[in-house]
Amino acid sequence: MKGKTGLAIVLVLVSCFVVFLVFRQSERSRFRMENDSGITETTETTETGRELTILTPDASVKEFQDFVEQAEKKLGIKIHLKATAQDAESREAQISNLLTSGNQDIDLIAINDEMASEFIPKGYLEPLGDDVLPEDIRSSFPESYFQKVCTYNGTVYSAPYMLDIMMLWVNQEFLEEAGVSDLGSKDRYDHFLEYDYGRNRYAYGSAWEQSYAYNDLFQTVNLFGGNYLDWDDENSRAAVQYLKELLENGQTPEDQMLDQYDQMEQKFIDGRYGCVYMYSGAMNIFLNSGKYSGKGIHVSNIPSFYEKRTIIATWQLAINHSSVRKEAAKAFIRYITSDEGAEYYSNCVHRAPARLDILRKGRLDIPDIEAIRSYVNTYELLPRYLTDNPMSGIKSMGTLFQKYIAGDITMDSFCAGAQNIVDERKS
Repeated sequence: MKGKTGLAIVLVLVSCFVVFLVFRQSERSRFRMENDSGITETTETTETGRELTILTPDASVKEFQDFVEQAEKKLGIKIHLKATAQDAESREAQISNLLTSGNQDIDLIAINDEMASEFIPKGYLEPLGDDVLPEDIRSSFPESYFQKVCTYNGTVYSAPYMLDIMMLWVNQEFLEEAGVSDLGSKDRYDHFLEYDYGRNRYAYGSAWEQSYAYNDLFQTVNLFGGNYLDWDDENSRAAVQYLKELLENGQTPEDQMLDQYDQMEQKFIDGRYGCVYMYSGAMNIFLNSGKYSGKGIHVSNIPSFYEKRTIIATWQLAINHSSVRKEAAKAFIRYITSDEGAEYYSNCVHRAPARLDILRKGRLDIPDIEAIRSYVNTYELLPRYLTDNPMSGIKSMGTLFQKYIAGDITMDSFCAGAQNIVDERKS
């Protein structure tokens, strides 16, 4: 009798141990295992949506990390951040390699217009339906921009979250030296550019390095009422001639053909330039320099040549088509584009949200928010034109522009070459 009782006890204990092992394995499948060196094990669960990895250039930015921490609490998702390269070409190559390899470790990718133009037509990104971006959210983005950049063949593939507006920035000291109150009219703008500010000081500064000149060229074509897709247009031709004359007249320096935005911004901060065209995202850079004020660097109205319009760009989120955590990725997009999420993101990073309704009426902690709102309410916001091989097209246009500016080719040669570049139409 005792032997049978002992055997029964052993069987009960074995059964309990088996149940414990099954329970423990179940728990391990639900939670990430970490030690002091970081993540050492992640066991895939039947519910793959409990964590998420985002590839972004802002991975190490504390303000963005603060936003992500809030999103984790709201969504109940553990979010990992992985950094992209900071320079545009390396970043594009990094993401291209990731997408073409079928990598499943990255779920969400922060992309700019250039990457959207390249990757969306190739089928690497997951479509975003009404369950992610309902119509009321879609309609809050700049309309022509959203249709041309984020949408392909009627399907949405990316969700804008941060807006950059091309703005005119001016140094107040230069304005006072030239004796003009602002640059809002063509006459005042021309007088400002023609004034002699002395040695090594220039009315106009820019970034004409071959991969950056495109932005200034596109903006100037807009200023003149031209059409970047039509280089037979008289206003388009007048715009590029105007930039060449700035160099010939000593109103802008030749060495800026080596400069990207970082160098241009620093020269502007140092007082070398009277005005520059630069995206609104530079607001924090100018503010942190200590030079942003009504008596120093500040935003100006764009001069009224023909039409009131300016170019815009955004950073967007797109879902890696190979991701196995698409539902978590969709949840994050829904949050960052929601009323609460868009406003909270903007206030964390002090940058303009992509949703115009939030930008216009939200309680936003952004430096000189009224200047940004004035641009949104005053100017037509236009997307840039990009081919489906954007980096190649941008650099080709920049190289061609440099040759024309330097006097190596004629206006007709430039326009013929520019037309060939833009005719590589985005399908």
